[in-house]
This record gives sequence, C-alpha cells and structure tokens, in this order.
Amino acid sequence: MDLSTYKFPEVTEVDLAFPTFNTTKELVEEAKKRNPQKGMKKFSELFYSGGEIELKEDVKGTWKENAFMYARALMGSWAPKHEHKELVVGMIFEECLVL
Repeated sequence: MDLSTYKFPEVTEVDLAFPTFNTTKELVEEAKKRNPQKGMKKFSELFYSGGEIELKEDVKGTWKENAFMYARALMGSWAPKHEHKELVVGMIFEECLVL
C-alpha cells in the first residue's frame, strides 16, 4: 500500500479536541506488515509521558500533513483498539517524524 495515495480523513481543531476517529482494517493490515517499532515507541512515549515531536522537512503541505493530523486525532480517540491505534499511529509517525 502506498500511503501517499491513501485518502486520510480531514481533521479539524474540533476533531483534535473531541476525537472520535476509528482506523480501517486496510491501515491496520499495512501497519502489521511494516511493523513500525520506532514509531510505536514514539507513540507510547507521547501517549503515556508526553514529549516533543519534530516533523520531517517534507511534511508541510503534503499528504504527510494530513496523515499526521489523522494520527494525532487517532491517538486521543476511544474508538479503536489500543493495539490497532498504536500500530497505525506508529506507521504514520515513521513517515512523518524525525525519530
């Protein structure tokens, strides 16, 4: 799967404040294939302890920006199983963040 062609949902400021996003089976399966260990470690760090992020230079104004915003909303959402959320967010973090 090429994430650059995946249609990530548009995320608004309200979505970040009150996230209700779920993930798709397609994204979960792709994340399982990729096994994003560094991204999942960063997810756990941010989710449980907080911390700082550094976006890669090519994120602004690209599909990666939409993916990152989706990942931020997904992190706070109650909808998906935690292990699915961790996999998908980890995969997106590996594309968008300096790890």
